[in-house]
Amino acid sequence: MRIMKIGTLLGCAGLMLGSWATAETYWATGVSQESGWYDFNKARNGAQSELCWAICASNLIAWWQNAREEQDLPPNIPMGDEVWEVVKNSFTNEGSDPDQGLRWWFSGKYEPMTPATGEACAAVTTDTTGGYYQDYRGDGERFIWNLLYRMRGSQVNNLTVSQALYDGFRRGDAFWVGVEYYRHDGNQYTHSLSVWGVDAELKEDGTPRITAIYMTDSDDRCRYLHRIPLKEENGMLKFDCTDHPLYGPIGDITITNYTGMKHREEAAD
Repeated sequence: MRIMKIGTLLGCAGLMLGSWATAETYWATGVSQESGWYDFNKARNGAQSELCWAICASNLIAWWQNAREEQDLPPNIPMGDEVWEVVKNSFTNEGSDPDQGLRWWFSGKYEPMTPATGEACAAVTTDTTGGYYQDYRGDGERFIWNLLYRMRGSQVNNLTVSQALYDGFRRGDAFWVGVEYYRHDGNQYTHSLSVWGVDAELKEDGTPRITAIYMTDSDDRCRYLHRIPLKEENGMLKFDCTDHPLYGPIGDITITNYTGMKHREEAAD
């Protein structure tokens, strides 16, 4: 996983809804534009340059635990900012999968796939953390997979992402999304972002159109909620920003995978 190093605020975050004036905003449970979301950030010295996946996992863990309001949580579990403190000290600085970060936190198991680029995956550096829900409800492994729903690769397009975000946020769930893009050097880059809300409207056929996401970014060096307009193009859901100071002149930013984390237990999708 190749992660871009950036440090300015996203210029399109404050754009108005414009032609999507009929869109409604939906938030994760306990989240508003002002509060309830989490935005952990990488160290500025580059020591955590590849850990966007771990930060997305930490954001969702901290949100989910807080949304439960201490209901039936294991005793003495790290909460809030402590989540990222534990996670960042438990993995090497390589890319991986937010789903596996969540799995490690709940069950202690961690089995990332080797990236297509051949780069190394992050390795667990300690055996004294993770697995906080190992015996939760009798089986922490089954519990976390039932809490998540995932789509990747050929399954991901503007219809599947839009429907998942629309349905999920109407239920109060939260998400991470993976994006990819090319820079002037010709290399493909990927990044993981935490999504806390959406602007959505229904098309004439009743299917949803996501017009913007509200996301936090581990690379912006501050705690900030960005509003990103989206567009449907070539069958995919893409960022719709004409001026992009956070990411620079890099062309299309396409959503390529995602996971929703349900705020309450249900059967897996």
